[in-house]
Amino acid sequence: MTEVKRTLNESIIKIRVDLQNSKLKKTGHNKFQSFDYYELSDFLPKLNELMQSEGINDKFSIYNGEAVLTLIKGNETQEYKIPFQEYEVPLNKEDKPMMQAVQYLGAINTYCKRYLYINAFGITDGEIIDNMDNDNLNVQKKVTTSQQRKIIYIRDSQIDKIRELYSEEEINKALTLVNKKNIEELTIQEASSLISKRQKKDEVK
Repeated sequence: MTEVKRTLNESIIKIRVDLQNSKLKKTGHNKFQSFDYYELSDFLPKLNELMQSEGINDKFSIYNGEAVLTLIKGNETQEYKIPFQEYEVPLNKEDKPMMQAVQYLGAINTYCKRYLYINAFGITDGEIIDNMDNDNLNVQKKVTTSQQRKIIYIRDSQIDKIRELYSEEEINKALTLVNKKNIEELTIQEASSLISKRQKKDEVK
Protein backbone atom coordinates (compact mmCIF):
# COMPACT_ATOMS: atom_id res chain seq x y z
CA MET A 1 0.00 0.00 0.00
CA THR A 2 1.44 3.36 -1.06
CA GLU A 3 2.00 5.79 1.79
CA VAL A 4 0.10 9.05 1.34
CA LYS A 5 2.41 12.06 1.58
CA ARG A 6 0.68 15.18 2.85
CA THR A 7 1.80 18.74 3.19
CA LEU A 8 1.75 20.29 6.65
CA ASN A 9 -1.48 22.11 5.88
CA GLU A 10 -3.12 18.92 4.59
CA SER A 11 -2.03 17.08 7.75
CA ILE A 12 -3.49 19.82 9.96
CA ILE A 13 -6.80 19.58 8.12
CA LYS A 14 -6.85 15.79 8.55
CA ILE A 15 -6.06 16.09 12.27
CA ARG A 16 -8.89 18.60 12.69
CA VAL A 17 -11.35 16.12 11.21
CA ASP A 18 -9.97 13.21 13.25
CA LEU A 19 -10.22 15.26 16.46
CA GLN A 20 -13.77 16.23 15.57
CA ASN A 21 -14.67 12.55 15.22
CA SER A 22 -12.89 11.48 18.42
CA LYS A 23 -15.72 12.72 20.69
CA LEU A 24 -13.57 14.61 23.16
CA LYS A 25 -15.12 15.35 26.55
CA LYS A 26 -14.91 18.69 28.36
CA THR A 27 -13.85 18.52 31.98
CA GLY A 28 -13.29 22.23 32.63
CA HIS A 29 -16.09 24.36 34.09
CA ASN A 30 -16.21 28.13 34.61
CA LYS A 31 -18.37 28.61 37.70
CA PHE A 32 -18.56 32.38 37.31
CA GLN A 33 -20.06 32.32 33.80
CA SER A 34 -21.38 28.74 33.97
CA PHE A 35 -19.97 27.14 30.84
CA ASP A 36 -17.88 24.04 30.16
CA TYR A 37 -14.59 24.09 28.28
CA TYR A 38 -11.74 21.81 27.24
CA GLU A 39 -8.82 21.52 29.58
CA LEU A 40 -5.49 21.05 27.85
CA SER A 41 -5.42 17.48 29.15
CA ASP A 42 -8.79 16.77 27.50
CA PHE A 43 -7.43 16.93 23.97
CA LEU A 44 -3.61 16.95 24.11
CA PRO A 45 -3.09 13.16 24.48
CA LYS A 46 -5.25 12.45 21.42
CA LEU A 47 -3.74 15.39 19.56
CA ASN A 48 -0.21 14.12 20.26
CA GLU A 49 -1.20 10.73 18.88
CA LEU A 50 -2.60 12.27 15.68
CA MET A 51 0.38 14.58 15.26
CA GLN A 52 2.74 11.63 15.56
CA SER A 53 0.85 9.73 12.87
CA GLU A 54 1.22 12.74 10.54
CA GLY A 55 4.87 13.38 11.41
CA ILE A 56 4.20 16.79 13.00
CA ASN A 57 6.24 18.22 15.83
CA ASP A 58 5.35 21.36 17.78
CA LYS A 59 7.21 24.05 19.70
CA PHE A 60 5.71 26.44 22.23
CA SER A 61 7.60 29.61 23.05
CA ILE A 62 7.10 33.09 24.48
CA TYR A 63 8.97 36.10 23.11
CA ASN A 64 8.37 39.76 22.25
CA GLY A 65 5.11 39.79 24.21
CA GLU A 66 3.59 36.90 22.26
CA ALA A 67 2.91 33.24 22.98
CA VAL A 68 3.75 31.27 19.85
CA LEU A 69 2.88 27.72 18.79
CA THR A 70 4.95 26.50 15.84
CA LEU A 71 3.90 23.35 13.98
CA ILE A 72 6.74 21.63 12.12
CA LYS A 73 6.67 18.95 9.42
CA GLY A 74 9.88 18.42 7.50
CA ASN A 75 10.91 21.81 6.17
CA GLU A 76 7.42 23.29 6.57
CA THR A 77 6.28 25.38 9.53
CA GLN A 78 3.13 27.21 10.58
CA GLU A 79 2.95 29.68 13.45
CA TYR A 80 -0.01 30.62 15.63
CA LYS A 81 0.28 33.59 17.99
CA ILE A 82 -1.65 35.31 20.75
CA PRO A 83 -0.57 38.27 22.94
CA PHE A 84 1.18 37.28 26.17
CA GLN A 85 1.18 39.40 29.29
CA GLU A 86 2.11 38.61 32.87
CA TYR A 87 -0.30 39.60 35.64
CA GLU A 88 -0.06 39.95 39.38
CA VAL A 89 -0.97 36.83 41.31
CA PRO A 90 -4.70 36.90 42.27
CA LEU A 91 -5.45 37.49 45.95
CA ASN A 92 -7.66 35.39 48.22
CA LYS A 93 -10.23 36.65 50.73
CA GLU A 94 -7.45 37.55 53.14
CA ASP A 95 -5.74 39.65 50.43
CA LYS A 96 -2.89 37.16 50.23
CA PRO A 97 -1.52 35.61 47.01
CA MET A 98 -3.50 32.50 46.03
CA MET A 99 -0.32 30.76 44.79
CA GLN A 100 3.37 31.31 44.24
CA ALA A 101 4.39 33.60 41.38
CA VAL A 102 6.01 30.73 39.47
CA GLN A 103 2.82 28.66 39.79
CA TYR A 104 0.72 31.50 38.41
CA LEU A 105 3.16 31.98 35.53
CA GLY A 106 2.81 28.29 34.75
CA ALA A 107 -0.98 28.61 34.81
CA ILE A 108 -0.86 31.52 32.35
CA ASN A 109 1.48 29.54 30.08
CA THR A 110 -0.94 26.60 30.10
CA TYR A 111 -3.84 28.96 29.37
CA CYS A 112 -2.04 30.42 26.34
CA LYS A 113 -0.94 27.01 25.08
CA ARG A 114 -4.51 25.73 25.33
CA TYR A 115 -5.88 28.55 23.17
CA LEU A 116 -3.10 28.20 20.62
CA TYR A 117 -3.88 24.51 20.12
CA ILE A 118 -7.60 25.27 19.95
CA ASN A 119 -6.96 27.86 17.25
CA ALA A 120 -4.44 25.75 15.30
CA PHE A 121 -6.57 22.61 15.17
CA GLY A 122 -10.05 24.16 15.06
CA ILE A 123 -11.18 22.62 18.34
CA THR A 124 -14.71 23.79 19.07
CA ASP A 125 -14.62 24.97 22.65
CA GLY A 126 -18.23 26.15 22.88
CA GLU A 127 -18.72 29.70 21.73
CA ILE A 128 -19.71 31.88 24.69
CA ILE A 129 -21.63 34.29 22.47
CA ASP A 130 -23.62 31.60 20.67
CA ASN A 131 -24.45 29.65 23.83
CA MET A 132 -25.77 32.52 25.94
CA ASP A 133 -29.32 32.15 27.27
CA ASN A 134 -31.01 35.16 25.66
CA ASP A 135 -33.94 34.94 28.06
CA ASN A 136 -31.62 35.87 30.91
CA LEU A 137 -29.68 38.68 29.27
CA ASN A 138 -31.16 41.31 31.58
CA VAL A 139 -30.37 39.37 34.76
CA GLN A 140 -27.33 40.99 36.39
CA LYS A 141 -25.38 38.58 38.58
CA LYS A 142 -23.85 39.98 41.73
CA VAL A 143 -20.09 39.56 41.80
CA THR A 144 -18.24 39.73 45.10
CA THR A 145 -14.94 41.55 45.53
CA SER A 146 -13.08 38.24 45.85
CA GLN A 147 -14.62 37.01 42.57
CA GLN A 148 -13.65 40.22 40.80
CA ARG A 149 -10.04 39.66 41.78
CA LYS A 150 -10.11 36.26 40.05
CA ILE A 151 -11.49 37.60 36.76
CA ILE A 152 -8.84 38.67 34.25
CA TYR A 153 -10.22 41.30 31.93
CA ILE A 154 -9.51 41.96 28.28
CA ARG A 155 -6.08 43.17 27.19
CA ASP A 156 -5.44 46.23 25.01
CA SER A 157 -4.02 44.00 22.30
CA GLN A 158 -7.24 41.96 22.27
CA ILE A 159 -9.32 45.13 21.99
CA ASP A 160 -7.29 46.19 18.95
CA LYS A 161 -7.68 42.72 17.40
CA ILE A 162 -11.45 42.63 17.94
CA ARG A 163 -11.85 46.09 16.41
CA GLU A 164 -9.79 44.86 13.45
CA LEU A 165 -11.92 41.74 12.96
CA TYR A 166 -15.40 43.10 13.74
CA SER A 167 -17.46 46.11 12.77
CA GLU A 168 -18.82 48.40 15.51
CA GLU A 169 -22.30 47.00 14.91
CA GLU A 170 -21.06 43.42 15.39
CA ILE A 171 -19.15 44.40 18.54
CA ASN A 172 -22.22 46.09 20.03
CA LYS A 173 -24.32 43.01 19.30
CA ALA A 174 -21.75 40.74 20.94
CA LEU A 175 -21.61 43.01 24.01
CA THR A 176 -25.39 42.94 24.32
CA LEU A 177 -25.40 39.14 24.24
CA VAL A 178 -22.99 38.93 27.20
CA ASN A 179 -24.67 41.81 29.05
CA LYS A 180 -21.69 44.15 28.84
CA LYS A 181 -21.85 47.89 28.19
CA ASN A 182 -18.43 48.35 26.63
CA ILE A 183 -15.61 46.25 25.22
CA GLU A 184 -13.36 46.88 28.23
CA GLU A 185 -15.73 44.80 30.40
CA LEU A 186 -15.04 41.62 28.42
CA THR A 187 -12.90 38.95 30.07
CA ILE A 188 -9.88 37.42 28.37
CA GLN A 189 -11.95 34.25 27.86
CA GLU A 190 -14.74 36.14 26.08
CA ALA A 191 -12.30 38.19 24.00
CA SER A 192 -10.30 35.11 22.97
CA SER A 193 -13.52 33.37 21.97
CA LEU A 194 -14.57 36.29 19.74
CA ILE A 195 -11.15 36.46 18.10
CA SER A 196 -10.94 32.70 17.58
CA LYS A 197 -14.47 32.57 16.17
CA ARG A 198 -13.79 35.15 13.47
CA GLN A 199 -10.37 33.71 12.60
CA LYS A 200 -11.92 30.28 12.10
CA LYS A 201 -14.49 31.76 9.72
CA ASP A 202 -11.72 33.52 7.77
CA GLU A 203 -9.80 30.24 7.46
CA VAL A 204 -12.83 28.54 5.93
CA LYS A 205 -13.24 31.21 3.24
